[in-house]
Amino acid sequence: MLLRIAAAVLGIVLLVSVGAAYTAPAQEIVFTSNQFTPVEEQEWARNALLAKFTQETNIGVRFITEPEGPYVDRLVAEAKAGRGTIDVTGTLHGIFPIFLAENAVRDMKAVQSALDARKDRTFFKDLLAVSKFGDVQAFVPWMQATYLIVAQRSALQYFPRGRDPMRMTYEDLLDWGENIKQATGQRRVGFPVGPRGLYGRFLHGYIYPSWTGSQVKAFKSAQAVEMWSYLRRLWGVTHPSSFTYEFMSEPLLRGEVIVAWDHVARILPALRQRPNDFIVLPSPAGPRGRSFIAVVVGLALPRTAPNPELGTRLIEYLTRPATQVVTLQGVGFFPVSPEAGREVPTGGLKVMADGVGAQAGASDARTALLPIGLGARTGEFVPLYVDTFTLIAIQGRDIRQVLNAQAAKLEELYRAMNAACPPPDPAIRPCKPD
Repeated sequence: MLLRIAAAVLGIVLLVSVGAAYTAPAQEIVFTSNQFTPVEEQEWARNALLAKFTQETNIGVRFITEPEGPYVDRLVAEAKAGRGTIDVTGTLHGIFPIFLAENAVRDMKAVQSALDARKDRTFFKDLLAVSKFGDVQAFVPWMQATYLIVAQRSALQYFPRGRDPMRMTYEDLLDWGENIKQATGQRRVGFPVGPRGLYGRFLHGYIYPSWTGSQVKAFKSAQAVEMWSYLRRLWGVTHPSSFTYEFMSEPLLRGEVIVAWDHVARILPALRQRPNDFIVLPSPAGPRGRSFIAVVVGLALPRTAPNPELGTRLIEYLTRPATQVVTLQGVGFFPVSPEAGREVPTGGLKVMADGVGAQAGASDARTALLPIGLGARTGEFVPLYVDTFTLIAIQGRDIRQVLNAQAAKLEELYRAMNAACPPPDPAIRPCKPD
């Protein structure tokens, strides 16, 4: 069966409809997801993204998008029944361990090999690595979102001389901020530390793994102590209004800050308005590499898929570079292959896509993923890191004492939920800060 699926990718024949009269598709497949749930995104997926696939192949697609609970229940129920209706499914990386535990999805190695053999697309190696759980490839990468640094082009004059902004380190970022402060008399580096800001993601997914190689296990390590000492210095060049910032596009457009870090969706409005004024840079590298959070969405064939060959053809279509560009333009999810990034037209999306590609394709990239397995207590994870920041960087508490106390809370959380460490930590269960 796997050879037949692979052959379906390699031997795909595109049947383009000619003529004005509507012809019902010869066959139909079912595609489920917990993405594109807003009504306008559903309409776009059906009428733009998937309609083109039907036009080319004469294969209809019934797209079913649901919130996470019903979406997971539907696929798991079919796996347990041993008979299914779903041909392709697409969801976040963190959902796949549930599907694997229920033996609900197939190993996608053969499909991935067939896609690689086409030679028209490659996948960022770090994103491909996180698609694998042990010996099983659970999904083919489909889309990604992440967080990046955006700066006014005029701010580059203050970047440390002799250093490459596209290979920025955390020391470079600090020096940059100090140079800006000295030249302008102002602290003009910005972070979204406001009530709805995403600064906690910077702490657990960016600077922690970059300095310690870990999100959780090295929480109170000697490297973590050094990192928190660094953060105190970085806060000295950070705009004091960062406590109120939630979406960094606004202070960037106002010129209050000229260097900012945030989620791509929250910076993109600035680039759409003034694409020529800004540059997008990969997040900094620390002693243990250039860590960044990738919100990875993947595609898989259910174990009980009734039409796996046709489902594989849809996966081939959705991962084409040209289709990835259409997806970026339609819903703002970024490509998972460098070939797609090169096809994005000029403008704000192009500027952002180039930055996303440079970060994902960096030689020292270390992908950090959102924590999984914490269930109803997931909401406790990020505040723990933000509280640690407040105690150390703002209130000036003793670093070692704070880390010991906060590590105990982190350990209790992971022990209570028997959750595994999130990448790039080794998948130890339960995770325990050393």
